[in-house]
Amino acid sequence: MLVYNYTYDTFVYTSTTEADESPLEPGVYLVPANATTTPIPEIPAGKRAVWVSDAWMLQNIPVVPPEPVVPPVPPAHTPAEYRAAAYKAESDPLFFQWQRGTSTEEVWLAKVAEIKAKYPD
Repeated sequence: MLVYNYTYDTFVYTSTTEADESPLEPGVYLVPANATTTPIPEIPAGKRAVWVSDAWMLQNIPVVPPEPVVPPVPPAHTPAEYRAAAYKAESDPLFFQWQRGTSTEEVWLAKVAEIKAKYPD
């Protein structure tokens, strides 16, 4: 025996399954909660079956508008974070060039002073 399942809160049809036969009463089938033995009607596109007052009714499937796409907001940075990033990208390479002897300490210190002026505390 087929049973037609529906959701417990909206009563919308979800699936068709086989009912289990009662182990105590042969020939009697167990209808689970939120199910009926009343066959569903043919469901056209754009509709859904809903169990209402012991009968299936066809309803339009509600159209839910898509969520608007909101671009992510970049995180706010502090001057200290910008300064740290500039040190890493701009002055650290000059420091290592000075350590290897391919640049001078003055070039490195000038870059450090430039970054401090650009991103003050």
